Amino acid sequence: MRELRKKVTISDPSRSVIEIAWFFGSNSQNGKCCENITMPEFIALEKICSTADCPIQEIGKRLGFTKSGSTRIVNRLEKKGYVQKIISSEDARICCVVITKKGEAVIKKSDAAYREKLETILAKVPDNLREHTVKILHQLAIAINR
Repeated sequence: MRELRKKVTISDPSRSVIEIAWFFGSNSQNGKCCENITMPEFIALEKICSTADCPIQEIGKRLGFTKSGSTRIVNRLEKKGYVQKIISSEDARICCVVITKKGEAVIKKSDAAYREKLETILAKVPDNLREHTVKILHQLAIAINR
C-alpha cells in the first residue's frame, strides 16, 4: 500500500514576500532589471548614484559582496558605460566610482518603471489602505538594510 503524503504549504507572509519579489524582481523582466543590467548591477548603480565619490567597499557592503565581488560588478558597469572609476580625492589608495550621464538615465528610467508597476498594484488596494501600504513597504526596506 502506498503511503499518503501530507500537503506541505508555506505561511501566508512567506507566500506574500515571494509573490512581491517575483512581480518586482528581474524574473518578471526576462532576467534583467533595467536596460541591460542585472539586479545586483542596478543596486550597485543606485548606491553609486546616491553616494558622492562612492568607494568600492561601500558598494560591497550594500550588496553583501566581498571587495573582489563588488569590483567585478563595477567593472561590468564601467564596460557598459554607466560608471567611471576615479581615485579618491581624500586618499589615493582608494578607488571610487561615479555615475555617468548614461547611468543616470538608466536610474531615472528604472525608477519610472518601478513607480508605474507599484501604482498599478496600489490601484488594486482599497483606497483607505494605500498610504499605509506604502509606509509599510518603506519600513520593511529600512529594516532589511539595518
